[in-house]
Amino acid sequence: MMIDKFRGTLLGAAIGDSMGMTVEELPVDEVLLHYGQPVKDIVDPHPSSPSYFLKAGENTSEFEIILLVAKSIIDKQRIDVRDIIEKYIEWKEKGEIHTYIDPTFLLAIDYIIEGRDLEKTGSTVDHIMPAIPVGLYHYKNPHLAAEGAKAVVMITSRNENVIDCGAMLSVAISELSEDRFYLEDEWEYFLKLLESFVTNSLTKKYLHKVKNLLKEDADLEKAINEVGNGSFVLEAFSLALFIFLKDPTNPEKAIINAVNSYGNYGADTDSIGLIVGALSGAYNSEEALPERWKKRLVGYNNIVEVAEKLYNISLH
Repeated sequence: MMIDKFRGTLLGAAIGDSMGMTVEELPVDEVLLHYGQPVKDIVDPHPSSPSYFLKAGENTSEFEIILLVAKSIIDKQRIDVRDIIEKYIEWKEKGEIHTYIDPTFLLAIDYIIEGRDLEKTGSTVDHIMPAIPVGLYHYKNPHLAAEGAKAVVMITSRNENVIDCGAMLSVAISELSEDRFYLEDEWEYFLKLLESFVTNSLTKKYLHKVKNLLKEDADLEKAINEVGNGSFVLEAFSLALFIFLKDPTNPEKAIINAVNSYGNYGADTDSIGLIVGALSGAYNSEEALPERWKKRLVGYNNIVEVAEKLYNISLH
C-alpha cells in the first residue's frame, strides 16, 4: 500500500540518520576500537561524534527539518514556501542546540530574518533534505516533485549542485514510492531519468561516476575513493545513490553500508545514512525495515503520524 511507502520513507530516513550520527566524522580505527565492529544497530553516539550528547534512537537537525517541511505541507495542504520560511525561523529562534546542521543552513535563515539577499553559498547535503517530503507529496508527478523541491531547497541555498541534487532526490522518492522501476534490471534507466532533471555539468559527471561504479560492481571502498564521502552535496548524494542501487531490495544491508561509509578519514555518515534509508524505505516499504531498528527510534510514533497525515494530504 502507498501509505506503507510514506511510512517507510520517513522511518528509513530517521533510522539512517540515527545510526549514522553515532560515528559521523570518525575514521574506521576509532569506530572499531569503540564498538568492536561496524555499527549494525541503533546505539549511543561515539564520545567523539558531533552528536555525542544525543541518545540512541534520537535524531539530528537534518531529520528535524524533514519533519518540519512535512508538517508545513500538512498544515497548508500544499507546498507553501512562506510557511516553510516561517517554520524555519521559529525553529532557529527557539535557541536550542541544532544538532549538527550545516552552518550555512542556519546562516541562510539569518539572511531571511535580516532581509538580506541569499548568497550563492551552502554546497552541503543538508540543504537537500527537505526534498524528501516534497517527493512524497508529489509522488504522482515527478515533474512537480522536482519543481517543488527546487523551490524549497532554494530557501537556503542557490548552489546549482544543491538544486540539482534536491530535484533528483525528490524525483527519486516520487518514482520509487510509485514502483515505476524494477531496479535490479532497470537501474540504468532510473539514473537516466534522474539525469534528465539535472542542469549542471559537474552534477552529471558525478552521476556518470555512479553509473560506472555500478556497472563494474565496485565495492564500497572504491566508491568512496571515486566520489567521496564528505558533506559536499555531490559526494554525499552520489555515494548514497550508489549504496542504495547496489542493494535496492535489502534495506538492512544498504543502511549498514551507508552508516559505515566513514573510510579511513571519517564521513558525513548521518546524511548518507539518512538518504539511503529514505530511498530504501520508499522502494521497499515500512515492513522491509528491521523491527529492532524501528522500535529503538525515540520519535517512532510521531514519525508514523506525520507520514500518514502527509499521505492523506497527497491524495487531495
